[in-house]
Amino acid sequence: MRPLYLKIENFKSYGENFNEIDFKNIKVACIVGKNGNGKSSIAEAITWALFGEFERLQTGRRGKISETEYINSHKDYMQVEFEFEIDKLVYRVVRRLDRRGKKYLSLFIKKNDVLIPISEANYTQTQNRLERILGIDFNVFLHSAYLSQKRTEDFLLSSPEERREILAKILNLGVYDRINELAKEKKKEKKMMLDLKIKESEEKLKLTSEEESIKTSILELEEKTKKITGELDTLKNELNNLVFQKYEIEQNLKSIEEKKREREEIRRKHESIKQKIEDSKKELTKIEDELKSESEITLKAREYEILKNNLEALEKEYNTFVKLKNDIALIEKEISGKIEQKKIFEKSVKETTEKLSRENSELSKYEEELKKSEIEISNVEKELEKIKGLKQELEEKRDEITKIEKFLEVVDSKLKELATNYKLIESNKGKCPVCLRKINGEEEKEHIKREIASQGREYKEKKEKLNLKLSSLKKQYQELEEKVKQEEVLRTKEKKLHGVYENLKAKVEQKKQNIKNLQDSIFNDEQNIKACEQEVIKLELRLKDLKDDLNKLNFDEENYNILLQKVKELEVYQNLLKTIEINKVKAENLRNHILEYQKEEDELSKKIQEIDRELSDMLSQSSAEKLSKIKSDINSCEIKISRLQEDLNSILKEIGIFEQKLSQIKEAKKKLLVLEKEIEEIKKEIEIYDIIIDITGPDGIKNEIIANTLPLVRDEANRLLKLLTNGAFSIDFKTQKEMASGKTIETLQIEISDKNGTRNYELFSGGELFRINFAIRIALAKVLLKRAGASIRMLILDEGFGSQDEEGKDHIIECLNQIKDQFDTILVITHIEDLMDAFDQKIIVKKDIEGSKIFVV
Repeated sequence: MRPLYLKIENFKSYGENFNEIDFKNIKVACIVGKNGNGKSSIAEAITWALFGEFERLQTGRRGKISETEYINSHKDYMQVEFEFEIDKLVYRVVRRLDRRGKKYLSLFIKKNDVLIPISEANYTQTQNRLERILGIDFNVFLHSAYLSQKRTEDFLLSSPEERREILAKILNLGVYDRINELAKEKKKEKKMMLDLKIKESEEKLKLTSEEESIKTSILELEEKTKKITGELDTLKNELNNLVFQKYEIEQNLKSIEEKKREREEIRRKHESIKQKIEDSKKELTKIEDELKSESEITLKAREYEILKNNLEALEKEYNTFVKLKNDIALIEKEISGKIEQKKIFEKSVKETTEKLSRENSELSKYEEELKKSEIEISNVEKELEKIKGLKQELEEKRDEITKIEKFLEVVDSKLKELATNYKLIESNKGKCPVCLRKINGEEEKEHIKREIASQGREYKEKKEKLNLKLSSLKKQYQELEEKVKQEEVLRTKEKKLHGVYENLKAKVEQKKQNIKNLQDSIFNDEQNIKACEQEVIKLELRLKDLKDDLNKLNFDEENYNILLQKVKELEVYQNLLKTIEINKVKAENLRNHILEYQKEEDELSKKIQEIDRELSDMLSQSSAEKLSKIKSDINSCEIKISRLQEDLNSILKEIGIFEQKLSQIKEAKKKLLVLEKEIEEIKKEIEIYDIIIDITGPDGIKNEIIANTLPLVRDEANRLLKLLTNGAFSIDFKTQKEMASGKTIETLQIEISDKNGTRNYELFSGGELFRINFAIRIALAKVLLKRAGASIRMLILDEGFGSQDEEGKDHIIECLNQIKDQFDTILVITHIEDLMDAFDQKIIVKKDIEGSKIFVV
C-alpha cells in the first residue's frame, strides 16, 4: 500500500483548514512539531480511516473513553479521507463519525480520476471488504506499518516469558488457543453424547431379550378370548328374547294408559259442558231481570235527545264567547310582560351607566402608564445603541490583539533562529545566515556574531514594545468586554418593558372597546324601552275593542253550563237503551245454546261408559308381575354380559400391550444398528478432536510458527544492526530455558553479541538499546507483512530518537536510507527539531488558537 492523499477534518485538535497532505512525491519525510501539536494524530487519522479503531480504546488506556471524544470539541463531527494505491489500483476511503455516535463509511475505486463507489450494503460489510483489499487487520497494521515507541517497549522491555506471549499475540496465534478451547468443548460434548448413545444401546438390547416370552403370552391370551366370546354370544341371544317379551307387555300397558287418558279427556269435556249449561242459565236470568226496566229507560233517552238539540243550537255563540275571553286574557298577559321588560331595560341602563363611568376612569389610568413605558423603552434603546458601538470597537481590539500575537510568534521564531545560528557559528559548524556559505576566519565569525546579536537586540526591543502594547490592548479589551456584558441585562430589561408596554396597550384597547360596547348597550336598552311603551299603547287599544265585542254578545254562560250538565247526566240512558236491544238478542241466543249443550252432554256420557267397558277387558289380559320377572331376568343377563365383556377387554388390553412391546422390540433392533454406527462415528470424531487439541496445545503449532518466524526476524534484524552499529552488535533468540529443577520452559530471550562476548538484552541501555530495538521492530514488521502476504509498503515510526548521540542519529538516518527502497513511503514522527535537517522532505505541524495545521516543505 502506498499513501497518496490525506485530508483530516475536526479530528482531535485539527479543524477544517491546513489539514491536507499530498504523499505522491514524499518518499522519506519527518513529521515534526512541538509536543501536543498533533503530530501523532496524523498516524492515528490514517489508522482510523483504514480500520475505524483507536489503539487507546483497544488497550484501555485512560480508562473508559468514547470514540466521540476524538471529535474536535468545537465541532459536531470528524471525518478523514485517505487515498492509497495497492496492486496498481487506487482506492479512497472516507470515514465519518458524528457527535451522536453515528458512523459512516464509504469506499471508492479511482479510475481515470473518477471515483466509483464500491461500498457494501452496510458499515460492517464495507469494513470487511476494505480489510480484504489491504490484506491485514488492525492488529497486524499496528505491529508492521505503524511502529511506536510504546509498543516497542511493551514487547522488548517485558520479561522473556511475557515477551513470548506478546509475540504470540502479534503473530495472531491466539486463534489457535481459541481453536484448542473449541476442540476441548466439542470433545466434551461428543463424550457426553457417546455415553448417552451407549446407555441407549444397552436399554434397547435388554428390551429385545423379552421377545419370545411376550409371543407365548399373546397365544395364551388369544385362547381365553375365543372362550369368552362364545359365552357372550349365548347370553346376548337370551337377552334379545327377554327384551322382545318385555316390549310386548309394555306395548299393552301403553295402550291401557292411552285409553285412560282418552276417558279423562272426555270426562273433562263432559264437566265443561255441564258448567256451560249452568253459566248460560244464570246469564239468561240476569238479562231477563234487566229487560223489566225497558219503559223507564226509553223515556229518559227521549228527554236526552231534546236537550241535546237545544245545546247544539247554543254551541256557536258559546265558542265566540270563549274565544273573546281567551283573547282578552292573552292581551292582558302580553301588556304585563311588556311592562316587566321595560323595567328590566331601565335597570340595565342604570347598571351600564355605572360601569361606563368606572371604565373611563381606568382608561385614563392605563393611558398615563403607557406614556411612562414608552419613555423607559426609548432610554433602554439608546443604551443598546451605545453598546452596539462598543461591540464594534471590541472586535477591532480583538483583531489588533490577534495581529500582535501572530507578530510576536514571528519575532519569537526569528529570535530562536538567530540563537540557533549563533550557537552553530560558535561551534564552527555555522553558515552565513545571509549567503549560506561556510564561514572562514575568526574575524568574519565575530562580525557575523555581532550582526546576529544586533538583530537579536532589535527583535527583543520590538518584542518588549509589542508586549507593552498587547498588555494595554488586553486591558482596554477587558474594560470594553465588561461594558458589553451589560447588553444581555439591557436586552432582558428591553424585552420586559416591551412586554409591559404591549400589555398596557392591549389593556387600553380593551378598555376603549369596553366603553364602546357599554355605550352601544345603553343606546340599545333605551331603544327597547321606547319600543315597549309603544307596544303597550297598541295592546291597550286592542284590549278595549275586545271587551266591547264581549259586551255586545250578551251570552248567558251560567244557563249554558246548567244545560250542558243535564245532557251529560241523561247521556247514560241513551247507552242503556242500546244495551237493552243487545240483551234481547243475547237472551234468544242463550236459549238456543242451552239446548245444544244438553244434547252434547248426553253423547259424552255414552262415550265414557263405552271406554270403561274396553278398559275392563284390557286389564284382564295384562300382568304387571310377569313384566317385573322379565325385567329381573334382563338385569341378571346384562350383569353377566358386562362381567364377561370386562374380562374380554382386559385380555385384549394385555394383548395390545404385548403387541406394542413387540413393535418396540422391532424398532429397537433397527435403532441398535443405527446406534452402533453412530457410536463408531462419535469415537472417530473424538480421536480427531484429540489430534486438534495436541496440535493447538502448548507444544504444538504455535511453537512451530514462533520457531520458524524468529530466524527470519533475527536475520533481518542483524542485517539492520550491521548498518546501525558498524557491525558491532548481532542478536539471537533463545526459545527455551532450563530451570534449576531441570524442567525446560518456553521463553523468548534476546542475546546480544559484541566484541566482549554475549549478554542478555536486559543489560543494555541508552543509545545502544534503541538501535537494537529499532532493528528488531523493523525486522519484525517486515516479517509480519511478508507472512500476511500484504502489499503494505508504508512505514510510520513514532518518536524514539531522543536517546541517540549525533553518530547514532546519523546511523538511524543511514539505516532509513538503506531500507527506503523496500517501502514506498517512510514517515518519522519526532519532536526533535535539530533532526529536521537530515530529511529532504518535512511535514511541519503547528498549533494556534484555530487548532493544529499541516505545512509540507
